[in-house]
Amino acid sequence: MPHSTESGDSERVWVFSAIFGLVAGLCCLTPIVLVLLGVATISAANSLGNILYGEYRWAFRAAALASLVAAIVVHFRRRGICTLDEARRRRNAILNFSVLALILGIGIYIFWTYIILHYWGIAVGLPWSGYDESWATPAAILAFSSALLVYMARRFSARRREAVRSRP
Repeated sequence: MPHSTESGDSERVWVFSAIFGLVAGLCCLTPIVLVLLGVATISAANSLGNILYGEYRWAFRAAALASLVAAIVVHFRRRGICTLDEARRRRNAILNFSVLALILGIGIYIFWTYIILHYWGIAVGLPWSGYDESWATPAAILAFSSALLVYMARRFSARRREAVRSRP
């Protein structure tokens, strides 16, 4: 018998969103890791970072989105939602989970890439201090707040459905 989509979803949405955020931020993590491992000089890592972020950032974001979609599909298929008819019947659960994972993933991506990696890059000597990332903190807070609202609405809806089912 398939599990209900509400049990264990809180942990899974965090994992899926974290994967999204981390994969999308690999363009900025790579130069830092190369410097920390001593494989690249600061100037070579900066040049690579400029190429990865400047020319390929959309490829990293697309790979992150593809990994998120794949994780969500596998998640719901394991929950017994394998046909289009079943997906139509459960569309609210699928949509709510997907929107929550995407919003949370965007928040993690912004926080990871534009706050943590930005300052970590500066700390290892990369010349990233000239970039203005002051928009990142309010944007991350907005994304996390939006995810919290979606999560709370989802929980409220689930409790309401459960109360309706338990009525005599």
